[in-house]
Amino acid sequence: MNQKTRAKGVAVVTGAAGSMGKATARALFDAGWADLLLCDLHQDALEALAASLRSEGATVSIYAGDVADPAWPAGLIAGLAGRRISAIVHMAGLGPNQGDPARVIDVNLGGPLRLVEAIRDHMAQGSAAVLIASNSAYFPSKPDAAALVRGPITADQLADLAAIAPTPQEAYPLSKLGVMALVKREAKSFGLKGARLISLSPGATDTNMFQFEKAQSHAGVVDQMLDKSAIGRIGRPEEIAAVAAFLCSPAASLIAGTDILVDGGQVAGMGF
Repeated sequence: MNQKTRAKGVAVVTGAAGSMGKATARALFDAGWADLLLCDLHQDALEALAASLRSEGATVSIYAGDVADPAWPAGLIAGLAGRRISAIVHMAGLGPNQGDPARVIDVNLGGPLRLVEAIRDHMAQGSAAVLIASNSAYFPSKPDAAALVRGPITADQLADLAAIAPTPQEAYPLSKLGVMALVKREAKSFGLKGARLISLSPGATDTNMFQFEKAQSHAGVVDQMLDKSAIGRIGRPEEIAAVAAFLCSPAASLIAGTDILVDGGQVAGMGF
């Protein structure tokens, strides 16, 4: 785990057609991962990104599918074509206004639960898996719901969570809290395979998803949060991608089983 060279194998990015996913694929390529497997829901968008990276010398394969589909992880493993995973950044997810509570929970927490089970035995020695959470998970949640996602929950139990988080605005932060808890629970099992498991929590970042969510929120809420934050602005996709690429690198070889908050001091400014 303290090797100085990158793990051998393919770098995987899910949600690769989104703003942060594209930036992450680019950051990994720029950091030396020339063999990439890019995953998203829409094949056309994946093909466009793959073509751009291939024109610069990358070897890129793609896999289009819905992370909430129980068969999705098996498709990803098939897409590896026998290669080990050197790095994987799981960006795929929904915002609070992009689905009903059950859908938000199934994509944001069910997807990572199924993914972790699928990839554990396919990680290369010295590799890393980074799951995207959110700074919203640091805000207070209903105690009973928080206790459920912090426990050893399975994808089959997600309906119970949807029942006690009846709005997407409640379901979203709980799903991301569940991602953090998943990382803590499973970090040791990845460590036994010679791999690291980490979560990364962005704050407000200038993505298409953020702009959509901002338009749905109460006027002034985002501005108030930014006014109180240390940096005083929203993040850029490239800033989140840079941290994700670092976490996958040998320079981060002692970081595992924890969440990395990258939000410009937004949570701190709100007093949490």
